[in-house]
Amino acid sequence: MKPVNLLKYGDAIGIISPSWVANRNDYEKYAKGIESLGFRVKFGRNIYKDTYRYTASTEERADDLNGMIYDDNIKMVFFGGGYGSVDLLPYIDYNKIKENPKLFLSYSDGTSILNAIYAQTGIMTYYG
Repeated sequence: MKPVNLLKYGDAIGIISPSWVANRNDYEKYAKGIESLGFRVKFGRNIYKDTYRYTASTEERADDLNGMIYDDNIKMVFFGGGYGSVDLLPYIDYNKIKENPKLFLSYSDGTSILNAIYAQTGIMTYYG
């Protein structure tokens, strides 16, 4: 199943980091690039936390992902990959994703989250 709504000019894209501490300078550049295309950007509130030194805690990272899932203004959730993303799988609110489908885009080991979302909800996700 494809998400009902595709991105439109002015939509909000949520950016999280489920596997490592995001580099503020890099992510601010990414946000400016996305905003220059006519979209709004919202970062997960734990994206720069280093609770485990290399990443935020599992609960903090899951909170960022679910926060984007619960936010009706977010139309796409974008995140990178990495080994730690698999830790989030038991914490994802798949039922809420079914109720309010969004676009999910990732790469590398983020496919563990993408594949889990597809397997649990039937909603198409995007790798790239």
